[in-house]
Amino acid sequence: MQISTSEFLLGSLNDMLNQQQKANTLNTEIATGQTLLDASDDPAGAAKVLNAANLISQYKYDQSNAQAATQSLQNGVAALQQVTNLLTSLQQTALQAADTTTTTTYRQSLVQTAQGALAQLVQLANVQGANGQYLFSGTNAGVVPYSMLPNGQVVFNGDAGTNEIQIGPSLSVPSSMSGSGIFTNIPAGVDGVTVSADTSNSGDGYAVVGGITNISQLASARLAGTQYEISFATAPGGSLTYTVASGTGAPGSSGFTASSGIVSSGAFNGGSDLTFSGIDVRISGSPSAGDSFDVQAGATTSMFQTIQDLISALQTTPNTGNNAQLQQQVENVIANLTGAQTSALSAQASYGSSLQEIQSVQSQVTSLTTTTQAQLANVQSANLPQVMANYSESITALQASEEAFAKVQGLSLFDYIQQ
Repeated sequence: MQISTSEFLLGSLNDMLNQQQKANTLNTEIATGQTLLDASDDPAGAAKVLNAANLISQYKYDQSNAQAATQSLQNGVAALQQVTNLLTSLQQTALQAADTTTTTTYRQSLVQTAQGALAQLVQLANVQGANGQYLFSGTNAGVVPYSMLPNGQVVFNGDAGTNEIQIGPSLSVPSSMSGSGIFTNIPAGVDGVTVSADTSNSGDGYAVVGGITNISQLASARLAGTQYEISFATAPGGSLTYTVASGTGAPGSSGFTASSGIVSSGAFNGGSDLTFSGIDVRISGSPSAGDSFDVQAGATTSMFQTIQDLISALQTTPNTGNNAQLQQQVENVIANLTGAQTSALSAQASYGSSLQEIQSVQSQVTSLTTTTQAQLANVQSANLPQVMANYSESITALQASEEAFAKVQGLSLFDYIQQ
């Protein structure tokens, strides 16, 4: 078989070009530190690289979300801590409101203190996160949650929902909560049980909720909308008796009817507790015949309303005719402030739990990121000592190929004839 000069030269040229391409590829691997430069070189490896890169990108996104959520939650915890401190201070103010010996001037200064606390509470309820979103507006995080009307009433503009943000694979935490259940619509009195005195009472008795004796009975009363009325009367012997009647509707209103039956009755002894339907009510002072107290089993209130009730009590000038009513009002405020603190502490604990969860997840995501980056490096990174050795060999082969091509290209039959 004969091989023409052109075929020989073409074959040598192709070999030289292949050597040059190999050298260029190895040079690029040295420069980039990566061996997988084209998906067509290793489709399976390219798929692994793409999957690992996507995971790392997702981890970075989750970490960014976790950092933003942490800042927002920390703002929420700080705000709720200030709310708790504010409520503690107001409890001391409420105790002073019950003091009938305080002067009008001093009571007015306490009114100003309470009004300032109300304004501060509105500001705390409207706290914003690092991203400018409101923390207590529910899902309407762009809406100011609480606003004060010209008449002094505070209204909620948000909703009862919760915004969540993803901080890890299939894991999210709240980034905003609803103020409903924290600042408003919270249980009044003791676990939602409140006592109010009838405005026509003539005695100096007042009532406080001593506690809950049967939670299941109380729950049944709440579901049924049952309310209670405690009334006092004079027995034939001149002693004082009490009667507890159950009914429906708002106690003290025309819609309330205490005709569902008497749940408790008997002789009344001053300073004793009345226990009925899972509720303990302590009557202090000396009620008169004809006096009555209304008991609600599922009452709700707001922190704002509680402060407004405190302001109202402070604006009342104590005298012999209203001391019992004032004391009743103050006792209710103190009970509501205690319930408000429980609400704030519960929300603070919820935020704290979310922060701990974020810290735990961040540690896991960091570990996953490190592992995935190592896997990516194993697939993609070049073994530089080996690549450099291969490059050196490739350059030597290329140079030899070039020299051989040059010599063959310069050969001519006439050179031999001339000799």
